[in-house]
Amino acid sequence: MTVLDLHSHVVPAGTPFAARRRGGDSRWARLEPGDQHGDVIVSGRLFRRVRRVAWDLGERREQLTAAGVSGQLLSAMPELFALWAEASEALDYARAFNDWLGAEVAEHAGYFSGLGLVPVQDPEVAAKVLSEVAALGLVGVEIPAGSLEHPRWTDFFAEAERLRLLVFVHAVGGEDVRSFGDPGLANGVLFPNSIGRAVGGLIANGVLARFPRLQLLVSHGGGSLLTMLPRMEHFRGRSETARELLPESVSDYARRLWFDPLLFDPVLLQALAAVVGGDRVVMGTDYPFMDRSIAFLDQVPDSLAAAIRLDNGRRLLAALRSSV
Repeated sequence: MTVLDLHSHVVPAGTPFAARRRGGDSRWARLEPGDQHGDVIVSGRLFRRVRRVAWDLGERREQLTAAGVSGQLLSAMPELFALWAEASEALDYARAFNDWLGAEVAEHAGYFSGLGLVPVQDPEVAAKVLSEVAALGLVGVEIPAGSLEHPRWTDFFAEAERLRLLVFVHAVGGEDVRSFGDPGLANGVLFPNSIGRAVGGLIANGVLARFPRLQLLVSHGGGSLLTMLPRMEHFRGRSETARELLPESVSDYARRLWFDPLLFDPVLLQALAAVVGGDRVVMGTDYPFMDRSIAFLDQVPDSLAAAIRLDNGRRLLAALRSSV
């Protein structure tokens, strides 16, 4: 079975690129690599133990090829967003990560594609970094879910559309994680709401209407977005102002997005495909963290599963690579 995985993460062995940042703040995620496993340390504590394939892309490629994976789109582990950092440090950090990832992608001659980082603390600066990302041969950027509908992000999305870069919006847990006793259950509650809120805001505030050629990939199947669409359409039908903001139906804008299938349930996945189209769902496994969580894909119709595993992602990447 051939698979093209567009939601996978990396943790560079050199993180947090100490030579390229100014402070010694312990909140920077740091990888302590071992033989077959490594420890990700955040704020002086063990955050996650990762397999060697999280940082060793040569070994990763060997294992993936043997498993029938024809390629991967690489993005930073979300903890590398460092949302607490000063904008200037975040810019240095993003540039260091992008340089590293661009070199790694080039070394593997097309097997991997890459998504860079931008200093999301300052969307105006983030917009200017996009040209650097494109020059490195990366096909787009990964940004955390948040209030992306705010006007301060307008220039960023305009520039991403102009450069034909993919914007991968990834769910985040935020500070609310601390109020939960178990991190996995916190993820189950917070991530769907995080990504649904972010993408719903982009639709509701007319961002997708203003940038019809913007390529957006949405993590975790859009989370709660699917439940928002009928409600938004209801209020759109009652408001002339809303119809001016959204000339097309709410679902029409959702169908411009790309989604990974990480909804953990075949019924939910088929419901998503019914609304946005089976051709808008691409394979994404959250490798190497939750790559065994997509077994439910075997329970959807074969034609949909085949399109998700390979065809849709190949079509998306081909469009992006044609602009690099």
